[in-house]
Amino acid sequence: MNRPLELGSPGDMRERLNGLVLGGRKVAAFGLVQEYLDEGEAIETVGEELDLVDSAGGRVATVRITEVRELDFGAADWGLVEAEGEGFATVAAWAQAHRDFWATAGYEVTDGSALVWTRFEVVDPRPLVPPRPTAGDLALPEGYQHVYSGKVRDLFRTPDGDLLVVAADRISAYDWVLPTPIPDKGRILNRMSLWWFEQLADLVPNHVITADTPGLVGDRGVVCRSLDMLPVECVVRGYLTGSGLSDYRRTGSVCGVTLPDGLTDGSRLPAPIFTPATKAAIGDHDENVDFDHVVATVGPELAQRLRETSIAVYDRAERIARERGIILADTKFEFGQVAGDPAIVLADEVLTPDSSRYWPADSWEPGRAQPSFDKQYVRDWLTSPESGWDRTSDTAPPPLPDEVVARTRAKYVEAYERITGSPFE
Repeated sequence: MNRPLELGSPGDMRERLNGLVLGGRKVAAFGLVQEYLDEGEAIETVGEELDLVDSAGGRVATVRITEVRELDFGAADWGLVEAEGEGFATVAAWAQAHRDFWATAGYEVTDGSALVWTRFEVVDPRPLVPPRPTAGDLALPEGYQHVYSGKVRDLFRTPDGDLLVVAADRISAYDWVLPTPIPDKGRILNRMSLWWFEQLADLVPNHVITADTPGLVGDRGVVCRSLDMLPVECVVRGYLTGSGLSDYRRTGSVCGVTLPDGLTDGSRLPAPIFTPATKAAIGDHDENVDFDHVVATVGPELAQRLRETSIAVYDRAERIARERGIILADTKFEFGQVAGDPAIVLADEVLTPDSSRYWPADSWEPGRAQPSFDKQYVRDWLTSPESGWDRTSDTAPPPLPDEVVARTRAKYVEAYERITGSPFE
């Protein structure tokens, strides 16, 4: 049994803070050094594992300490405060709330009071998403607040109420976020999305406000409008493969769209088809659905606009890619709306190797699996005897070898350069 980590006073506050930890929002905590001394507790050390406990003393999770800093109360900066994940918009608001909190425990806190700041990561149960970057990691100004971390992106609310979307170098496969990043992947995908948004601007508005980002974000981020996202994955297929091929072999159709007999892996379809899917939580699979499901979810008029817009965007992108010697086999779009405005807005990433299936046109050959510009090397290695990993187990995948990382990065770079016609620098 590890020694306990108790966040906040017993009761609702502790349960709320524990929930922030488990949800990946809270990755650090402040402690009052005098309170450590009075309770005879040693300050945490890097590498130490602690049991996050509930109000009854029961273990909720195990966390590992990754960083420890000692500082005066008056020296706390935004990077440390935001990492606490408790929703404060300014250091001043944080300071007043913490003075009030410690006052209830009988401590008068001044700017000279000694604090300890500990950063931690949850190690058991293993989270599906790695520890999020904090405002301090990215050198974000005061007021940027973490909203959400997905498999490969991190979102921060800006002081103006917009969203800063930061593309990470994380890579996922088989519903696991892998322990090994792919260098420059975030920059490549972000720059590729921005390029595609420009090519499609006359077809559909997008969520981009500016690519001029604060702090250390650089060209891996973009500031976007905050949208009400529609609960539909808008998938368009021009070729038959993947889950669509599995559905076709079983039923002769994909998402309720009947297809001709005799198609095989890699076959070009007579016309692009709209094959929507539900949006799944991290760790779950998206589920293919038919058009009637979309109608029931968002209404017939909006469902029709989603289908028409998705196919129009695919047609434009497929033509552009083909001119560059690349086949766009299928892709996924996400749309949202500004509150009170019926227009649909193209959002998230668009036409990247993570959201699309790209094949080299000169080697396309129906009847077999096609080589692709994505994480093919990663998937192949993970399912090979060399990795030693059992995909059907609950065990996390192992780190990727340097060769797999290098070859995967090269594929992402090649896709970017061939599609945009610009060198990746």
